[in-house]
Amino acid sequence: MPRLWSRINFRPSWVGLTLLLIFGLAAFFRVYALGGRDLWTDEAWVALAALKGSPQAALAASQSTPPLYLLTVWALAQVWGHGEAVLRSLSLFFGLGTLVLFWPLARSLTSRAASVLALALVGFSPVMVYYAKELKQYSGDAFFAVLIFLLVERLRQRESKWVWLALGLAGTLGLGFSHTLIFILPVAGVTLWFILPSGPRLKVALLGGVWAAAFATWYFLFLRGQVDPELVAYWAQDFPNFSGPVAFLGWLGAAFQRYFGYFFGEWGLFWGLPLILAGILTCLRQGCRHACLYLGGPLLLALGASALHRYPFMAHYGGNRLMLFSAPVLYLLAAVGLTAILSRLWEKRQRFLALALTGLLLLAVNPLNVVQENLYPTNNREEIQPLVTYLQKRLQPQDWVYVYYFAVPPFKYYWHRPWKNICWGKSCGETDMAMPAAQGKLPRRLWLIAAHFPSLEYMQKFAGDLLGPRWRETVCLNRASAALLCFEWQGPQLAKNPMPPVKPGESGSPTPTTDTAYR
Repeated sequence: MPRLWSRINFRPSWVGLTLLLIFGLAAFFRVYALGGRDLWTDEAWVALAALKGSPQAALAASQSTPPLYLLTVWALAQVWGHGEAVLRSLSLFFGLGTLVLFWPLARSLTSRAASVLALALVGFSPVMVYYAKELKQYSGDAFFAVLIFLLVERLRQRESKWVWLALGLAGTLGLGFSHTLIFILPVAGVTLWFILPSGPRLKVALLGGVWAAAFATWYFLFLRGQVDPELVAYWAQDFPNFSGPVAFLGWLGAAFQRYFGYFFGEWGLFWGLPLILAGILTCLRQGCRHACLYLGGPLLLALGASALHRYPFMAHYGGNRLMLFSAPVLYLLAAVGLTAILSRLWEKRQRFLALALTGLLLLAVNPLNVVQENLYPTNNREEIQPLVTYLQKRLQPQDWVYVYYFAVPPFKYYWHRPWKNICWGKSCGETDMAMPAAQGKLPRRLWLIAAHFPSLEYMQKFAGDLLGPRWRETVCLNRASAALLCFEWQGPQLAKNPMPPVKPGESGSPTPTTDTAYR
């Protein structure tokens, strides 16, 4: 025992303490309020599918969700219930797993200082934190990308049959959890083909054959039926514009502007792009070219898929979430570039410039906003559950409810009464609704509940176009990207008590305050 204790070094390691702090805080951000945010429209699609009575029914309602991701969420719901935290737990697992795997990947590619900085970028990125607690597969995209590249690096350092088996299994199963693994696996195969000696190339070919067979199986069993024409039409503007060189370059420039702005913040193009270029140059000089391939290769394949109208490329409306598979390596190269620039300035005794650059980057990142966003994310926040609860308490038997198109999935998830007197929205541009009649009379009161809309004014205009002038707004409750409106019929059957005209800029009766409305 004395010899054992004498070999243990109790001196504090600043690197170890830094890693402990980063891992601890990053994990806290991902776990905090996991179930405290209402499911928004896309999450509710997955939730409703996962709450089906059988795996077959869940897959039939999958809404383009990878099959193994959906089946795993379905199994979790069967065992632990259908609360938001349970449904999001798989994404949390992938988010935490990405952190754990990213550190050894970074250390195999770059210096310790750059690895620590890269881990901080991945750990505290609001995008990475948010998708680690969203009921979608995107955190799995990042997880499997990091896992595959880490296994490739292990083979580069030392060949092992267990790593070969792990690569084959990770690629085969990963295709069932992540659609974007189709962009990662070819890059991994090409990297192995060129960086390993000529001897194992037969193994590389066999591995590629296993992955190709796995993809064909997943495609013909599941993916082929998930190509939704409506989604293809929705993403049409995010496919390359090949009408001419100028048009294509303009489209590509706008795509990259959205990409850097999404992952690096509002001014990301102006500081993220230079850091990435510096990181690429540094990796090329240090002989770590495959690190650049880990970023550029999958993006190039995604661009090819976009050209074939099969995958949006750096899309509008937050569509860069579909590029989350590239985020870990993107942050890694940015950290490499920043470390190289600061080291060069420090060595040349231009320390004032190094400190000034650090200060400017902190101002651009705004750490306080990062912390606030990680604790209380505003992305896709739709607080519809309190409105559904309010409606259930005040709904009268003769009332009708109209559910706005994008509110249908979350409404179905949170509504705990029979589907009675409910009209389901058919589109977000629906007009001139044909009101249902009850015993020859129109319902006196109609509730309209909505979520995932641009603004309350937009929703009120939509309601006016939908219902016409004979319905008067009497209640207006507004939450984050959610609203509940109540309208009363002002037609002939109520003509004895006409309502006063609504003044310009008002929406009927005064809107009750939030505190009053929810007591």
